[in-house]
Amino acid sequence: MNARRSTVAAILFLVAIAAGAAEPSPVTTVSFFVSARGMDRSRNLSEGDLRRIFLGEISRWPNGHRIVLYVRPFDSAAGRVFLDRLIRMSDIDYAQWWLGAVFRGRAAAAPRVMATPDSMSKAVAANADAIGFDSQTPDAELLVLTIDGRAPSDPRYAIRAR
Repeated sequence: MNARRSTVAAILFLVAIAAGAAEPSPVTTVSFFVSARGMDRSRNLSEGDLRRIFLGEISRWPNGHRIVLYVRPFDSAAGRVFLDRLIRMSDIDYAQWWLGAVFRGRAAAAPRVMATPDSMSKAVAANADAIGFDSQTPDAELLVLTIDGRAPSDPRYAIRAR
């Protein structure tokens, strides 16, 4: 029964990816953020660890809590930069990666797709164990992570459009 629920969640993830609304404006930088309530973890991640988190290879924070992933639709500007610069997979490959991970029991659930920047900010703020990303500056109750010690405003920040 649990495997069936996980498979259904992964299929819904695939459908949500395909159903997202495209954003017309170009995005140059995507920032990653966590809830300010999750203060017991570092505000800095390596690019490799961040990639492993969003591939489900790292599934728990250092405090042992399960990481909850939120993503933007991959036809959005932020979603395209995320896939191109961090994940380095197509949207179909990423969705299949998660479908396989959930089906084989390597992951409990696929990332949840948030259609708007506002819904992303609210979802991450509501869960101390969540991580999400967007091209817009998040609410004050969220902490923007640095990647390899660089803030999104740094020209050498890793998750930038080419």
